[in-house]
Amino acid sequence: MSTLAVRPALPQDEIFLYDLYAAVRGPEFALAPIPQSQRDDLIRMQFRAMTSSYTAAYPNSCCHVVMLDGKGVGRLWVAQDEFQFTLVDIAIHPSVQSKGIGSALIQRLQQESARARLPIHCMVSRFNPGSLRFHKRLGFSIIREDQVHYYLEWRTVALV
Repeated sequence: MSTLAVRPALPQDEIFLYDLYAAVRGPEFALAPIPQSQRDDLIRMQFRAMTSSYTAAYPNSCCHVVMLDGKGVGRLWVAQDEFQFTLVDIAIHPSVQSKGIGSALIQRLQQESARARLPIHCMVSRFNPGSLRFHKRLGFSIIREDQVHYYLEWRTVALV
């Protein structure tokens, strides 16, 4: 039986977190008609931009490393304030996707939010239908949308 755990990311996790980002997002850049070295620089720049924008937008958030049997396999970034939990980001390495890891992590967050009697909010790119299906399957509903994102909410029945 596998053991799934999360722990706060440490400075020494930066290489793992970059490699995870490159594994998850790299295919989006693969079609760019540029040399591999420039593609690598672009991915590194996007990773830094994501990290700094999440940190700035959610200063009291925590980036967690997702561990499966003691090995890093993902990232879970969550913020909480007095009104809500915000699922800032979730990423599971492609080599272990579709094994229930992401669902288990979200279900744990849902249990925590239910105990705190707070909703969970997140946003999903309109260009990522798989992520939208994932969140809807876990009980999230679209509460608004714009040309780029769907804004989702999950509430336990006790919050309604």
